[in-house]
Amino acid sequence: MQPEQLGHISTLLHGTLEPDEASRVYTRAVSVDSRQLNPGELFFALIDERNGHDFIMDAYTKGAIAAVVNHKLEIPIPQIIVRDTLVALGQLAAAYRQAIAPKTVAITGSVGKTTAREMIATVLKSKFKTHSAKHNYNNLIGLPLTLLDMNKGTEIAVVELGINQPGEMERLVEISQPDIALITAIAPVHTEGLDGIDKILSEKLKITNGLSSDAPLLLNTDFPKLAEVTETAHNRIITYAIDSEADFRASNVRFRDGKSSFSAMDVDFELDVLGKAPIYAALATIATADVFGISAMEVAQILKNFPPQIHRMQLLQVGNIKILDDSYNSSPIALAEAIETMSKLTAHRKIAILGDMLELGTFEEQYHREVIKLLLKYSIDGAVFFGKCMKYAFNESNAADFPGGLFWSDDYDDTLRTAQKIIKDGDMVLIKGSHAMQMDRFVHDISIEWEVQEDES
Repeated sequence: MQPEQLGHISTLLHGTLEPDEASRVYTRAVSVDSRQLNPGELFFALIDERNGHDFIMDAYTKGAIAAVVNHKLEIPIPQIIVRDTLVALGQLAAAYRQAIAPKTVAITGSVGKTTAREMIATVLKSKFKTHSAKHNYNNLIGLPLTLLDMNKGTEIAVVELGINQPGEMERLVEISQPDIALITAIAPVHTEGLDGIDKILSEKLKITNGLSSDAPLLLNTDFPKLAEVTETAHNRIITYAIDSEADFRASNVRFRDGKSSFSAMDVDFELDVLGKAPIYAALATIATADVFGISAMEVAQILKNFPPQIHRMQLLQVGNIKILDDSYNSSPIALAEAIETMSKLTAHRKIAILGDMLELGTFEEQYHREVIKLLLKYSIDGAVFFGKCMKYAFNESNAADFPGGLFWSDDYDDTLRTAQKIIKDGDMVLIKGSHAMQMDRFVHDISIEWEVQEDES
């Protein structure tokens, strides 16, 4: 954030600054976490899982220049009193975004947002002063922090808009003020707060609020609900896909040696990561780059060096086995893509270690039971289920269909021991589950076991 006086900030937030004498005091950054605050920053006392007002004295001892609060406090630093500190954080970010005035690319979707954002930002940085989140900041706290971290002179901002409740998209759009919108996918994710696929679509489409009629709206039309949008939207529609007709379509898709390759716009692409998901992200990047005058050939050269993301479809050779590490997160659509990708790779046997898919609400049982259909469709040899929800999948299964082994537990140590017994030389092991399931523990512990076995052989 550029240096700004507290008096001006208070005016932007429709707040009350106390004392008035602090109006000419400057700050150049904000913080929402007293543990990470740097001297001179403005502390926003947010009320989330914890009440930020309880940590204002901690912020003061760390050197906070002032605090934004929702009621007057007896504290030794200036305070800006507002009705709602979270809303105020968004208001400040919106004002700052308007002042810097970058072209803003806003990305939403059920899956694939982060990879698309990182690829797009990487390509745009080759030609423009481009700002993007340093972390997975995409909600009503993270988005404002992303925008407030912009430098003066930023030409393009690439932001991610993540929602799990109705009404959040409108606020995110008010803050980010997109010039270009991208919807990566519409699938059953966060159905606990967004009840059903149609509700997910209607909420995600609110990303177009405020877009002009000639503003680009990029859609992945391999998802039927987004294909339908092309017939009703009033924006400049740009489509991309693998399996259906689109403005930017991938062909000759191949997975080999931990890499994905495809062709688009008469250019060959190679990515250092496996799966359809990164190909979709690349197609979204090609389409976005085209809007900004960057050719597909230039995109191919840049993405060839795009680094794989940790715990996202990484193929690891560990001793005499291969681990397909997709442990970062999971959802029904992401799990289906991961299993399909593994089915196209070569291995002696294919084993899936699967953790719960969370935040599915009333659809929880249905989508976990359907896991068995996926495993059978793609001839997966063995399955190890971990977590209370995955018991639905286990109960739906038949041991005779899984010659490589079948097991369920909600105890980590028990699950790990059984997985170690099931896995044999030459196997490929997919590890996937929701982030809260900490499936990366399996990646770590199984890797150690097989590295030790190799050392002893």
